[in-house]
Amino acid sequence: MAMSAETLEMAYPGKYVEQIIIGLEDPLNQHLIKLVAFDFPPELRRHFRREVRSWVGKIQRLRIKPDSRTGSVKFYYDLLFDFPFGGVEVANVRTIMHLISEEYDGIRPSKSAEETAAWLAAFHRELAQRLHAGAPVLDMVPE
Repeated sequence: MAMSAETLEMAYPGKYVEQIIIGLEDPLNQHLIKLVAFDFPPELRRHFRREVRSWVGKIQRLRIKPDSRTGSVKFYYDLLFDFPFGGVEVANVRTIMHLISEEYDGIRPSKSAEETAAWLAAFHRELAQRLHAGAPVLDMVPE
């Protein structure tokens, strides 16, 4: 286990890293949508931010054996955005927004599914670039 300036790094076989990220993708994207497309009360927003920081921090610590390298930009982007959303971004974001509205007593979104999908794609493009570069990512978590 090597140490970087911001995180402790943990190296695993590539397929294992992929499985960890796939397991985090759904809750991460749901919480990002909650933060970006809805006006939740401050206490809930703090909770969502803590969760997002935790998951993004975990992804940032992951390295691929045998040489403890980061994944490619495509590796991260595909797992976190393109596989779950690619080609059906707006429809899938709209579905998630609808489920969030139902789960939280009919809260209405403050952004459209189109705006939210565009924001999510841009967020994951930058996140993938930073993860690949081993650069800090926690500052990306939306307020």
